Amino acid sequence: MTNSPKKAFSPTLDGYRALAAIAVLVLHASVISGFIFRNHAVGQYLVRLDVGVSVFFLISGFLLYRPFVLARLNGHASPSLKRYFVGRFLRIYPAYWVALIAVVWIFRQPGPKHQINSVGEFVAYFGLFQQYFAKTAYGGIQQAWILCVEVSFYIFLPLWAFLLRGLTRKTKNIVVMELAGLVVLFLVGIAYRMLVLSFDPGNAVEISWLPAFFDQFALGMLLAVVSAGREAGKTRIAWGEIVGRHPWACWAIAALCFWVVSTQVGLPVGYTRLSSSQRLAWSLGYGLTAFFFLLPAVFGNQDKSLIRKLLRHPVLVFVGVVSFGIYLWHELFLDRFFISTGSTPFDPGANIFAVLIFAGSLSLVAAALSWSLIEKPVMKLRERWAPGASSDDAVPLDRRSLDER
Repeated sequence: MTNSPKKAFSPTLDGYRALAAIAVLVLHASVISGFIFRNHAVGQYLVRLDVGVSVFFLISGFLLYRPFVLARLNGHASPSLKRYFVGRFLRIYPAYWVALIAVVWIFRQPGPKHQINSVGEFVAYFGLFQQYFAKTAYGGIQQAWILCVEVSFYIFLPLWAFLLRGLTRKTKNIVVMELAGLVVLFLVGIAYRMLVLSFDPGNAVEISWLPAFFDQFALGMLLAVVSAGREAGKTRIAWGEIVGRHPWACWAIAALCFWVVSTQVGLPVGYTRLSSSQRLAWSLGYGLTAFFFLLPAVFGNQDKSLIRKLLRHPVLVFVGVVSFGIYLWHELFLDRFFISTGSTPFDPGANIFAVLIFAGSLSLVAAALSWSLIEKPVMKLRERWAPGASSDDAVPLDRRSLDER
């Protein structure tokens, strides 16, 4: 019988998801309205708000890897792979399929990238494989390329956990081996990115594949290892206890990293080709920004500090709960703003606030419906298809363990 280790639960992570989703929405509204090009002083920061994607990657690395590490540290069997994969499938695909159908066939978004014209394209888009083919890359729901990365990570993670379990089977220094492995994974991410750009400086589609983000996922997995090690009593991280008492300092360092990557490393305002050095600065800057930004969620008393109270505000928590829907639907409504008003994207006269209000409010409504009618009911099927082995899995969905989202 498989033992299921205690799941990670941080009451602030919904707030973090909300801020990350809002950041991505503001970024895309700023770009499509042309605001970042008309206001360089502000635009150089707004165009870097895709750091919200890095926040999502680190959260995934933290929450999904932690049960594997904790099981190994406590001498338990690995978490059920059937339950893991069923949960990941139900969490992503049903809501994504509904949004994809809406974009392609209900709203009939213009442009060849929003059309499905063959069985191969159907399989690619509905299977979230589109990013691995030049013809379909960034098609369908444009921002779903990130879901392709996430799905690849879901498949990779148990393989990585199996590898580390084998390497640490005869050693007592499991945490040290885990940290060494993450250093390797981090460096592989950097090396892969540099290798791809050395062959294709034009930023080939391969730069959006999972290995290009190993460094960012490794930072989230680092938080998982340290957190699990402390819970299992295998290690005591003094710096973690210190930073946990000073969340404002963590956010100040994150702000400094964000300022550096936005203004000090020569990244362009807009979506243009990046050199190898620019891409390296981009990835490191985003990873460090997200890492320090998330530290207060992992360390310290979660009931103390104004930052944590803000992140636990009911409004922000609600936005975080439905953030996946916001992510899926917001590009559609950004496009519909210009279609419905008869204006043109990047029009010098486009009002960013009008764009944000229109797309933001409709995205929130669509996300709330997606959560209530699709995501929440579908996740209950996991108990039928892959029953859990511990009482932790019986937490009601309105207070559920965060790795189920």
